[in-house]
Amino acid sequence: MSRNKFTHCPYLWPVGPAGLVAPDRVLAAGRWESAPIRRAVRKAKPEGRLIDLTFGRACKWVLFLDSGHIVLAAVPMPVAVLEDEELDQLLIQKYEEGSL
Repeated sequence: MSRNKFTHCPYLWPVGPAGLVAPDRVLAAGRWESAPIRRAVRKAKPEGRLIDLTFGRACKWVLFLDSGHIVLAAVPMPVAVLEDEELDQLLIQKYEEGSL
């Protein structure tokens, strides 16, 4: 596939052994150890807004989505943030190498 066909390369964050989240849907992220975060999770569970993507592993992060859902994540969140252009180039390179 040629490079000029890419306008924006979509990507997802891995948040568990088999879970992915669209980063543009995430409004906030908090550590599981925080008491207010745990209260929000307890409140979301009976309301049906909790998505558990830990698959039995220890929860590390809690993600708040723009839809009002709360996601439990077992994998640490990416700490380095790239500009969109840099990220697009990196993903295009990985795609062309066949490692994506």
